[in-house]
Amino acid sequence: MRMNPFCMCCAVNKQEMNIRKFQDADKKVQYMKRVMARIAEAEPFDCAPNISVDLKKLYTEFWKEQPEDYTAVKHEFNQLMLHLEEQLEKNIRKSGDPLETALLYARIGNYIDFAALSHVDKDTVISLIEAENKAPLDPQEYAHFLEDLKNASSLVYLTDNCGEIVLDKLVIKILKELYPRLTITVIVRGFPVINDATMEDAVEVGLTSIVRVIGNGSDVGGTWLPGISKEAGNLLHTADLLLAKGQGNFETLNDSGLNIYYLFLCKCQWFQKLFHADPLQGMFVNERRITPDR
Repeated sequence: MRMNPFCMCCAVNKQEMNIRKFQDADKKVQYMKRVMARIAEAEPFDCAPNISVDLKKLYTEFWKEQPEDYTAVKHEFNQLMLHLEEQLEKNIRKSGDPLETALLYARIGNYIDFAALSHVDKDTVISLIEAENKAPLDPQEYAHFLEDLKNASSLVYLTDNCGEIVLDKLVIKILKELYPRLTITVIVRGFPVINDATMEDAVEVGLTSIVRVIGNGSDVGGTWLPGISKEAGNLLHTADLLLAKGQGNFETLNDSGLNIYYLFLCKCQWFQKLFHADPLQGMFVNERRITPDR
């Protein structure tokens, strides 16, 4: 998804919020000039997630302050969801459509996003899960998804956040049972990005014990094609279909033309505008059929 005025202003505002604690006004002006210069110089292949990486590096270099370490937070939410996993799997298996139910739970898990939301807490995660996010998947898109699964030999599953990855594991379990001849590969972030899932998270939640998992070689909060590894790129371009979790994957992959099914919650005003959605409304859309309101 190309840069747009809303995301550009959002990036500037976030950086201004980040530096309010500093006292040197002149230095803050110089910093904001550099922030705005990076955004103004955006190339056609740039998007909000990859520019965000550049701005984080700029912040660290300019203010000599390391970014927040999310290691403990990631472990906390991974363990929270692992504690719920057994009961959620029982709920999935006794439902009328286990695959759709698993996908709905996985979509709820997209709430665990410290980049898009100003505050994420365990009680809200649990309440959202217990409410079961009763709005179903878009029936037409889900029918397309089932038809693609029936005819596919390979699927790439692009994860998003810690904790959420436990719910992704449940989806993959059901997919493997329903489509035993389907080759599934999971792709996580190549390096730590806020609370995004990496290989360490995949190992912690047991995902690597049931499916092949690789890192994408990138530190961008999404799947930014110019920055991922050759292996990850080849998998994306040769897979029959992709299932991509989260706004970051939409932002980095939209307009790629690949057969991608996006599963996410609308967590910012721009996504709510694009999809005429309420805050935290769940979406299930396909790259080749989507017509967001730009």
